[in-house]
Amino acid sequence: MKIVPLLLCVAVTLTGAAGCASQDEPEAGKPVDRLAEARAALPDSVKQSGVLVGGTDPTFEPMTFMKGSTFTGLDVGLAEAIADRLGLKVQWQNVGFGDLLDQVEGHKIDFSMSSMFDRAERQKQADFVNYLNAGTSIVVPKGQGDIGGMPGLCGRRVAAQPDTVFVEMAEAQKKDCGKKGMTVVLSATPSAYVRDGKADAALNDFPIAALDVEKMPTLELSGPQIEAIPYGIGVAKDRKELTSAVQTALYSLINDGTYDRLLAEWKVNEGALRTGAINGGA
Repeated sequence: MKIVPLLLCVAVTLTGAAGCASQDEPEAGKPVDRLAEARAALPDSVKQSGVLVGGTDPTFEPMTFMKGSTFTGLDVGLAEAIADRLGLKVQWQNVGFGDLLDQVEGHKIDFSMSSMFDRAERQKQADFVNYLNAGTSIVVPKGQGDIGGMPGLCGRRVAAQPDTVFVEMAEAQKKDCGKKGMTVVLSATPSAYVRDGKADAALNDFPIAALDVEKMPTLELSGPQIEAIPYGIGVAKDRKELTSAVQTALYSLINDGTYDRLLAEWKVNEGALRTGAINGGA
């Protein structure tokens, strides 16, 4: 069951507008400081430490990656801006993609942020604050052009990163390939496998695939994006106050233009998502 966002009116203004003020407001007409409310509602352990422990798999440039020993990318910058609005710092942990939700659920990390699609199956383990729309892209050797979407992968070796939805997509398509078949190749660097001749095509998020073909001139994107859905910041389902606080801080960043500036910095403007919904994926 999807959670209805508790703070929709915050998307209009964080200082309170007509019709958005709480009935418990101490003085009629006095603006409501939603960020102050969110800070006050944070779990005691977070308030006492002043730190949010974030988990990410830093292998998804430009979303999250390592520059030397420093975590960087859009996911990192956006998470740190959210934490700053809540008066907190982020302590990053390098976590394998397939382990992120287990660590969120077990409170080993406070949130996950790693270009993770908000899907119904994942919502069983965590709640997701949606922050960017992204579709799936197919990467092929330059000159092949549009191979016809997922059906065009039949008869090919298709590279995908382990523990991602792209493996599921490839396996599902494989069942429809009949005698043509398909070979699914697991790789932490799917586009590089195509470049090196170890695969005929690769599946990845559009922002990551677009950067890959920019860096690897022998590759190109094949056709339009497939099935654009939101990325989500994952928070344990029993930590609703933290989820709401993250949502409120995200709205603040959207309202004052910080969100747009971060997207522009990492060249992913076309994925802008204004709703900040909770569990808005499918």
